Amino acid sequence: MAKIVILGSNGQLGSDLRKVLVPNHELINSTSADINAAAVDVSSQLAPYSDVDYIINCIATTNVDGCEANPQQAFLVNSAFTLQLAQFCAANQITLIHISTDYIFDGTKPHAYLETDQPNPLNVYGLSKYAGEIAVKNYADKYFILRVSSLFGVAGASGKGGNFVTTMLKLSREKDSWTVISDQITCPTHTLDVALAIEALINQQVSECGVYNCVSSSSCSWFEFTQEILRQSGQDINKVKPISYKDYAFKAMRPQYAILDSTKIARYYVMPDYKSALSEYLSLA
Repeated sequence: MAKIVILGSNGQLGSDLRKVLVPNHELINSTSADINAAAVDVSSQLAPYSDVDYIINCIATTNVDGCEANPQQAFLVNSAFTLQLAQFCAANQITLIHISTDYIFDGTKPHAYLETDQPNPLNVYGLSKYAGEIAVKNYADKYFILRVSSLFGVAGASGKGGNFVTTMLKLSREKDSWTVISDQITCPTHTLDVALAIEALINQQVSECGVYNCVSSSSCSWFEFTQEILRQSGQDINKVKPISYKDYAFKAMRPQYAILDSTKIARYYVMPDYKSALSEYLSLA
């Protein structure tokens, strides 16, 4: 039994981590009421956790357009806080499990990104998360960086008013038709599977620290994902219409082709394809 702190325990991923880890481990759930990640000095806030085995960092500012509008907040939470957390973990011999993103890449690679590929963020969010990765690599002694993608979970995404699945289902009830991008490719990932992968790393006492892509084992466009959401929910898939990535008005640039290769994490936990992950999610939602 490990002693584990979940930072951001009431978010999409944190909520699933609580469900998965609570039977076999001693959990400390930490929310924004306990940690102000935007504070200049967070060492005093982290001090109560000095005797734990793992800290799982689910704290992040993830609103991509919001980060573009407020870069200072993005770097405070996604970079500066992560740096202090990495230093704290090193000082107290704690293993840090840090959540990162596919948005550290520019989306120009014609096939799946490996953990060893060079990041090149297109926006403030991706840049702040990449800076957080660098902080972990340089200051934490024992760490796992899990790069995730297009998360959907039962708890919904904090600050986003739900997740992509709930948004598409809401649109299907309210509109006769709407458009979704058909040529931006991603790996929609159920937060429960990320939680199960983290559980596997802990339970198997994995010592091979480093970066792991932790996404669904298949990819699709947002349009294809929406069609699958409607299909599995018994809705009319013809309601959704395709629109090109080039014709969509982004506030912040997004990578167009952000597929991550999940082979490495499969040594410890095999991530399902996105259709199976969606089916599992809908059965729980």
